[in-house]
Amino acid sequence: MKRFGPYIVILIIIAVAIFIWSQKNKQNTVIEEVEQVNVEGVGTPAGKEPMSGVESLADLAKQGKSLECQVVFDRSEVEGNIEGTYFTDKGKLRGDFVVPAPEFGGKIISSMIVDTDMLFVWTTIEGQTMGFKTDLTSRDTSVPTKEPVALDEPVKYTCTEWDMVDGSVFIPPTDVTFTDTDVAVKAGMEYGTLSN
Repeated sequence: MKRFGPYIVILIIIAVAIFIWSQKNKQNTVIEEVEQVNVEGVGTPAGKEPMSGVESLADLAKQGKSLECQVVFDRSEVEGNIEGTYFTDKGKLRGDFVVPAPEFGGKIISSMIVDTDMLFVWTTIEGQTMGFKTDLTSRDTSVPTKEPVALDEPVKYTCTEWDMVDGSVFIPPTDVTFTDTDVAVKAGMEYGTLSN
């Protein structure tokens, strides 16, 4: 047995060396495969790729996805395009838009929220914020709602899925008094300042 002792030690050393070498090769192969997947984009999680096209804000909301979008509403060259951000989640939507308004010094910010059946629109012009609300289920359809971008108008969009949904964006601001649109128009209130 003493004769074979040194050979057994040598065999054990060789076996350990082969094992370590094979593990290292496996690890390198796995790393190379992961790098190859990332380079080719195969490993990108589903739904993370931006989507773009032309649809209405209402159609984007009907997709049933939580989306964060950049949108452009093409108007005439004279009027200029309306651009902004758009969010939708579970039938709710919000848009914040930069509206060209040369009569008010260049541009204004106009926002809207649709929460179930209510439309809230507000804008600040020359330091004054005006807000209007409309019940979309019982409104007088002859009265324009004057949202910055009509819900059924086509817009160019680039959207990504909105993973970290912040539901607070769908809550109308508490520091704005929202006047009922139908009541405001019937009372003869100035209502022509919001672009549509």
